[in-house]
Amino acid sequence: MSQVEPGAPALDLTEDAFGTLLFRLSRGFALAGGLVLLALTLMSVASVALRSLGFKPVPGDFELVQLGCAAAVSLFLPWCQMRRGHVIVDFFTLHLATKKRATLDALGALALAICAALIAWRLSLGLWSTRESEEATMILAVPVWWAFVPMVPSFALLALTGLHAAWGYLRGARTS
Repeated sequence: MSQVEPGAPALDLTEDAFGTLLFRLSRGFALAGGLVLLALTLMSVASVALRSLGFKPVPGDFELVQLGCAAAVSLFLPWCQMRRGHVIVDFFTLHLATKKRATLDALGALALAICAALIAWRLSLGLWSTRESEEATMILAVPVWWAFVPMVPSFALLALTGLHAAWGYLRGARTS
């Protein structure tokens, strides 16, 4: 599945049906994030090209980049968790027994899941708050809550992938 550090506890997060579902959902979210970034890139290139040719740039290009990047980054996080791509500092745990490292990795994944769930909850409250206050961007008057729409499910999915990884480490899953 993914390449991991030598000596890292073996873990295949897709060895069961739920893990496969999480993997596919995470991959879909990451592809959506990639499409958002692609659209932002094309829009930025067009805006810069228009400026350099003496025309007016794309109106609100900075606003759109801010909103789009916030959404895109959140869309990549579950995929990163499923691929075991988060940064791990294992300086002190490198020489521990595999079971101890797996237990620490499970605790780390559980901590990530709890934080992601809290962030999803707070983002959902922020979504409703910005929607009720009708907060919008300055130039285009794009409702700010639109950026929250992909972020809430992304962090909820990140929480699920974290829980699944923690469970995988605790049950001693093996790489296929």
